[in-house]
Amino acid sequence: AAQVTADISQTLTRVSANGVSASFTAGDEINVVTDGSAIYVYTLQDNGTTWSAGNNPYYFQGRDIVSFQAWYAAPDYKETDNEIEIDTKTQTVKDGWNQWDILATPEVKTDVSSPTVAFTGTNAFGHVMTQVTMVFKAGDGISDLAALEGYTLKSLTTDATFSTLNCTLTPGTTTGDIAIFGINASGAEYTCAPLILVPQTVTGTITLEVNYNGQTYKANLTAPTDGFKAGYSYTYPVTVSNTGLEVGNATINNWQDGYTFDDSDATLQ
Repeated sequence: AAQVTADISQTLTRVSANGVSASFTAGDEINVVTDGSAIYVYTLQDNGTTWSAGNNPYYFQGRDIVSFQAWYAAPDYKETDNEIEIDTKTQTVKDGWNQWDILATPEVKTDVSSPTVAFTGTNAFGHVMTQVTMVFKAGDGISDLAALEGYTLKSLTTDATFSTLNCTLTPGTTTGDIAIFGINASGAEYTCAPLILVPQTVTGTITLEVNYNGQTYKANLTAPTDGFKAGYSYTYPVTVSNTGLEVGNATINNWQDGYTFDDSDATLQ
């Protein structure tokens, strides 16, 4: 039987909806794919180090080299015909995890002479999607952010398909808006739950609309020159004032290191 070890890359950290990094925990299930044709489910045991497939582990049938990959999706994912259909217009967080935060590994090859399949080191799990976080700050004429109602990122690619047999993500062609409302903000600074987006190339700027106290504010966010990349986390600070918005530098952090964007201007719509 194959022996499985697994970890999450330290440069591609699994990040919860609250921005807290974590590793796999007891009860997590990873899906191990063999030769792109069959999936075996391994569960992390209470000791935090042993992965077990229960009564259905993978058994080597000979001395041929076997290719292994693995993927992880938050509980309650829906799989049809070996594919997970993604629509980021809906952002659901359960037990601290966004439903679209899917992790996958590179291909690992081994045989019966070395039966441990190690999804660790350079073969550890990494994010296949992109993370974007909005940080709102109270500006001139605003004492706090209690009246912050929501925000919308406009005209982004929102659909994709993740293959559960070859662990690849294929972006779709649907363009739409991602609207987040029902924000219970307070204080002079508020960090929204991160969005999980489809990796994509964006030309020029991204339109942001912020709904505050019955008013709509509009800003143009600087898009990454090489697009929103898989495994990268982008943070945009946005200052809300009684006359408009000010968008500060966007930094890339938490998942994989990157670079800093130029400032963007914003005006009251």
